[in-house]
Amino acid sequence: MTETDVLVWIHGHASPGLDALSLFSHAIGTPAFLVTLVLAIAVWHARRGERREARAWVVVGLSTYFLQEVLKLVFAQPRPELWPRLVDVGSAAFPSGHALATATLYPLLAWIVGRRQPQLALPAMAAALGLVVFVGLGRLYLGVHWPSDVLGGYAWGAALVLPMAYVDRALAGRYP
Repeated sequence: MTETDVLVWIHGHASPGLDALSLFSHAIGTPAFLVTLVLAIAVWHARRGERREARAWVVVGLSTYFLQEVLKLVFAQPRPELWPRLVDVGSAAFPSGHALATATLYPLLAWIVGRRQPQLALPAMAAALGLVVFVGLGRLYLGVHWPSDVLGGYAWGAALVLPMAYVDRALAGRYP
């Protein structure tokens, strides 16, 4: 089964309800939404006197944005052109910026929640990963990315955020 076959199969299930869900998934992965999220969390940390955490959110937000922009320039993968789109998209397809950013920022947010409220760690991470999958499936449903673009976005997002979690745990004295 080719990537085109996968997209055509997904599009074969199109409906007004799925259109609405996919447009919502698009919205929660846009740069405008995620910049607002990052800045709100950074301000929240700063007001609590948590400068390191506030700076970390800004650094993660900026590195997420610049990483996906550089990768899009390097790979210059064309987007699928299989049916009329419900959303406007601009740059190259690989990696999916929505997938990369949500795979970086939503699990990081869940991890912060889990650090503050350990009993919420698992539900928060499950919700975050659910949102990441939801956004990725939305990219496919909307026909704006190939499956490999979404998987690549997930991989690059994980590669960006996992070392940061390790560093934080090391600074907390949990690792040598």
